[in-house]
Amino acid sequence: MRQLIVLLRNERGNMTILVLTVFFFMLLVIFTVLFNFSSVFVDKEMAANSAELASLAATDVIYDEVEEAIHSYDHSIVNWIDPVYIWPLVEEEMKSIEAANPDWSSSEVQFEAIDRVLLFAIPVYPDLLTHVVVGLDQASSEIPGVVTDILASNKSTLSGSSIKLFNGEDRIEVRTSVRYESKTFGMDFMPKHAEQIYQTGKSRTIGFVKVTGWKQLPHVFSEGEDW
Repeated sequence: MRQLIVLLRNERGNMTILVLTVFFFMLLVIFTVLFNFSSVFVDKEMAANSAELASLAATDVIYDEVEEAIHSYDHSIVNWIDPVYIWPLVEEEMKSIEAANPDWSSSEVQFEAIDRVLLFAIPVYPDLLTHVVVGLDQASSEIPGVVTDILASNKSTLSGSSIKLFNGEDRIEVRTSVRYESKTFGMDFMPKHAEQIYQTGKSRTIGFVKVTGWKQLPHVFSEGEDW
């Protein structure tokens, strides 16, 4: 009788260990699945943020170079009879926009002012277009380096990333990716998965571009291109 009781206790103990083992195993499987599922969304958000930051940085370059182009044009017409300077018009427009939109940042105000002034000034003053196109050419040579730095700092994949100046909405479009690799946490029976998760970031609409006729082919980063 005592031997039977001991045997039953041992069986109950072994069953308890088996149930606990299966329970913890199932928990680990569920954790792994949830971890990989959430990692996809984290990596997607990382790629989206990287692309958005890169498009914003490229926008800053565009407007910086166009501002220089406007100053260059204004300087070139100093000796004209009754010249019309463009940058003072931009400054007046900035005051008007700032008064109507007090919550806008200074860069938003300036970018919008440049758009509005150039939209009417470029068709009227052909020499201004020449200076603006030179500025756009200069910006297009600088932007790949600026975008590269942003992508590198956000751990995005350079190869296959691209920059479009400009898309059908007159926006700068940056497409990039981060590499996703699933985790198995030592459970070799679980399938492994790896892929590039691509996302696209777009700048504000750059309004003055439509009156310049300026276009550039998309820049796609190659495998051997350095950071």
